[in-house]
Amino acid sequence: MTSGGGTTSGGDQAKTGTIDSGSDEREPPAPIQLDGGSERSRATTRRIRQGAAWLHAALAVVVVAAVFVQVYLIGAYLFGAGPGALAAHKSAGYITHSVELAIPIVALVAWLPRTDIALSITLAAVGTAQVSLADAHRWIGGLHPLGALVVLTIAALLARRSPVRGPKRPRSRGSSRAATGRGTT
Repeated sequence: MTSGGGTTSGGDQAKTGTIDSGSDEREPPAPIQLDGGSERSRATTRRIRQGAAWLHAALAVVVVAAVFVQVYLIGAYLFGAGPGALAAHKSAGYITHSVELAIPIVALVAWLPRTDIALSITLAAVGTAQVSLADAHRWIGGLHPLGALVVLTIAALLARRSPVRGPKRPRSRGSSRAATGRGTT
């Protein structure tokens, strides 16, 4: 505003919504695209999700293998291999737990089906409970190896359900019986 009651072009422009003829006219900003963007960005997103799905399957297999390694290490300790075997068991346990915690994050990046995401979160929760039971004593401590069996089962299920294995082929009703020679008359 000027002292004489006149206005500058900016003051009235905000009130009336008009644009001064002397100002440069700009194109309005492009609307936000909710359709996923260009074909290139969709392809990039697809590659990221496929890579994350592969990583998810690989991490599940790593957990399965790590549980077997931990069983060997604690067995070696129990049969006299010394405190080094117990230390290795504990170290492997913390590394395995880190992998278990990464699995649900990778499942979300891969945008896996709800069941796989739920199983991934369950694996992390059971793995966390299993690690916390490692320091428990007597009867409660006995739940630690049982937790390892649950972790092994969930991780194997996730590896088996992996979408990177390819689409499931439907089997005809009699194909397995005919192939084995059983069930035929």
